[in-house]
Amino acid sequence: TLLLLLVSVVQGENKPSSVNVKVWSISYHSPTGNMLNWAIKSSQDMNHLISELSTYVNKFYAQGRGFNKRSIRCHTSSLSKPKNKEQAQNIESEVLLTLAHTLLQAWVNALHHLWAEMGDKLGCTPPILTKALEVKTLNRYLLETMKKIACKAKFACGGNVNAPVWSELERLQSPNTDTRYFAFYNLFRCLGSDSNDVEMYLKLLKCRMLKSGC
Repeated sequence: TLLLLLVSVVQGENKPSSVNVKVWSISYHSPTGNMLNWAIKSSQDMNHLISELSTYVNKFYAQGRGFNKRSIRCHTSSLSKPKNKEQAQNIESEVLLTLAHTLLQAWVNALHHLWAEMGDKLGCTPPILTKALEVKTLNRYLLETMKKIACKAKFACGGNVNAPVWSELERLQSPNTDTRYFAFYNLFRCLGSDSNDVEMYLKLLKCRMLKSGC
């Protein structure tokens, strides 16, 4: 599968890399290049919104509760993915694009519920809820763009992916305040990490288009 190379690189992280990544034969000034630039900008915008929402949750619902001392569990932790930029540089472009698509797909269900639950269970104001809705919208647009880029690059066109399933809705709706607040805290920690990874993968793909030192 596409992820076999990724698994081998991640498992061999302490060994000298022998992976020769192919140059991505996509022009920077092509429609595909323009789509990738848009995707990077959208990913940056999404990360900014996630950071603002995470700061809000930390300030009003997590402060003083010791959440930072608890273990964070992410539903995407089952994915084999590079732990840093150095590992990601050794991953083929098609695999990076597939991984970005998989991470985005893995958050569709969570983001579908997030903005509603922030209003219902946290009592967030409309400006905060608008930001949560914007994250959901950007994630959906990025997914669609990933599929288009994959098709233009003559990769697998991003049909069905085996994305990890998010199943924390019950915790977000818990009548126990501590459980509920930690669920939101945990969600934003995981969402922020995965979204940052997506941005990193997209920037590496752009770097390969420019054929410059990444």
